[in-house]
Amino acid sequence: MICLYWLDTGTRRFNELQRLMPDISHKVLADTLRTLEQEWLITRTEFPEVPPRVEYKISPYGESVRPLIEAVRVWGRAHLERGRT
Repeated sequence: MICLYWLDTGTRRFNELQRLMPDISHKVLADTLRTLEQEWLITRTEFPEVPPRVEYKISPYGESVRPLIEAVRVWGRAHLERGRT
């Protein structure tokens, strides 16, 4: 869900996702992205460049998860506000 949350805001590269989620290991992030791709929730695009470039984004099917992501986003903001009072 966290990966989809970050990909909901736009196309990202692996290292960018890793910076956004510093507590996730390289292996777990790679496995998660692979699983999301196998489930057709994200797309992975490889660019034939040197060095190689790979980008991830939410697939058209993955966009169906957007209402859930937004609900989590709204809850998270309310939770943070609750902690500040």
